[in-house]
Amino acid sequence: NMETIKLYLENMFMNLPAGEKVDKAKRELLAMMEDKYNELKADGKTENEAVGIVISEFGNLDEIAEELGIKDTVTQANEMPQGRYVSLETAKEYMTTTAISARRIAIGVFLCVCSPIALIILGVISETNAVIPENMAGGIGLGILLILVAIAVPLFIYNGMALSKYEYLQKDSFQMDYSVKKYISELQEANKSSFALRMTVGTVICILGVIPLVMTAMIDENNDILAASAVGLLLFMVAIATLFFITGGLEEGAYNVLLQKGDYAPEKKDNKVMQSVSSVYWMIVTAIYLAWSFITKDWEFTWIVWPVAGVLFGAIAAIISVTKKD
Repeated sequence: NMETIKLYLENMFMNLPAGEKVDKAKRELLAMMEDKYNELKADGKTENEAVGIVISEFGNLDEIAEELGIKDTVTQANEMPQGRYVSLETAKEYMTTTAISARRIAIGVFLCVCSPIALIILGVISETNAVIPENMAGGIGLGILLILVAIAVPLFIYNGMALSKYEYLQKDSFQMDYSVKKYISELQEANKSSFALRMTVGTVICILGVIPLVMTAMIDENNDILAASAVGLLLFMVAIATLFFITGGLEEGAYNVLLQKGDYAPEKKDNKVMQSVSSVYWMIVTAIYLAWSFITKDWEFTWIVWPVAGVLFGAIAAIISVTKKD
């Protein structure tokens, strides 16, 4: 029947990259197969006979690719190494591991973002109030910062190790049955509302976090303690927002990894230059942050390195992408 033909058609196009040209070719081929199937049924053929004839006539994509206008696409897909096979069990394990790791990583980032809050507030208090000596305030604040970072780092390491066994999914091409891809696509579609909600809530929290800072400047711009408290509250709210961003982003990313979409499409996985630049870039950024912080002791300001580095990395990635394409 036509369901069998549609399933066969999906398997034919399984390894081709998604795009308007490929989707158009798939629709045209389905229409051709359906017309042929109905014609054979009208001639008195049984369902099995009609399906067999349709598949034998249209089932070789290499032979009809030129007619469909996707010859170059099919040729490139055939030349691309297909990699290993990913089963439904492996896909489920990866999604479960990612979901668990996302929550732990989010907690780690939350602790890191919150870590300088005490240092900022106590530092300002010690400068404006002799009750707390400056050395004591710096020691307590730095101690809290290091404790929170010390808790966060093992979370990053442990979950990095848990996800490392699936690293090939992000870096190498692989094959997957159509039924598995359909299952994951349906999960991703069902998760879209949750993903959108998390991104929206995180964004709203970030915007609300700025309000106390603005109000502080309007009420009394010379009150350093009040301003430091507003900065601390802003960092705390940003830390909460990261919980939503990271859990939602990593879970959504897991679907894209398995479906080989977006940044995980086969043609983008081959970009070894970007992978090398990324590794070196973030090590340099980390070194700059630590060096600047320890030399100047301005921990309340040096955190600005991270958002600036994130913006610059996006620009670098875009330049490399355009250069490689040219």
